[in-house]
Amino acid sequence: MKRNLSDYFVALFVIACSIVLLAALTFALSGYRLKKVTRTLQINYEDVTGIKVNSEVRYAGAPAGRVISMRHLTAKEREALPNKRDAVLVTVSLDEKIPPMPTDVTATLSSDTLLSPKFVALSAGTPGGETLVNNAVIEGHPAYGIEQLTAAAGPLLDNANKLLNDTNVLVAGLKKDLDQFTPKLGPLADSMQLDADNLQNLITNVDKLSKGADAVLGTADRFISGTDKQLQEQLRQLHVTLLNLKVVTTYAKALLESLAQKPNRIIFSGKPAPLTPESEILKSSKPMPAKKP
Repeated sequence: MKRNLSDYFVALFVIACSIVLLAALTFALSGYRLKKVTRTLQINYEDVTGIKVNSEVRYAGAPAGRVISMRHLTAKEREALPNKRDAVLVTVSLDEKIPPMPTDVTATLSSDTLLSPKFVALSAGTPGGETLVNNAVIEGHPAYGIEQLTAAAGPLLDNANKLLNDTNVLVAGLKKDLDQFTPKLGPLADSMQLDADNLQNLITNVDKLSKGADAVLGTADRFISGTDKQLQEQLRQLHVTLLNLKVVTTYAKALLESLAQKPNRIIFSGKPAPLTPESEILKSSKPMPAKKP
């Protein structure tokens, strides 16, 4: 009889513990709180992948509350929002110890590691300004996890594959062009060698022509120098001749004047008239009388 009673007590104790654990698990999964929620915040998200009811809420990195509800926005609600891509409204409960939040607070979805569960991360905002009222609605920012990075990398990979295909086509075309161009390299090289020889001969001939031109120019320079000296000597002689002619013409004018006035002076000479000195005649740049006044 005692053994049967002990078996009953053990069975009842196990059942009671199971009920307590089941109730605790139910409360934890449902997010039910014995204490009534007084502070809430509503957040509109485009995508809430990784977030569920009872997910953790952190304010400036510290625990601050839990997600208490999630629902999809209706078409009319989405049309009325500034961001038409918002699709889910998440309501979170905040602890009473959290100070009033500034209006510029931002709500993102984050996680400690790639494999850890996600949570709602609230930034600290800027103090000293306006604060959010209870149950205010703010705009949330989606998380940038490996899924989003993979989705964003999809078009990039497609473009990379297309680029590789284009590169393969380009390489194939280049190989074909090289196959057609390679046989032509031999005649082209021979032609270039012949052109190089002709160019070298041309340079040699130009060098010889340059040396010949230098010799001709040297001879011409000596000829011009000699001719210039002879010309200068002849100009000096011509200058002396012109000076003498200037004196002769001056005195000839006096002779002709005397003959015109008194021809008998050739036979009967009288007192000679004083003539202008030769030095004065040579210095003067104008015609001078042969006789002094």
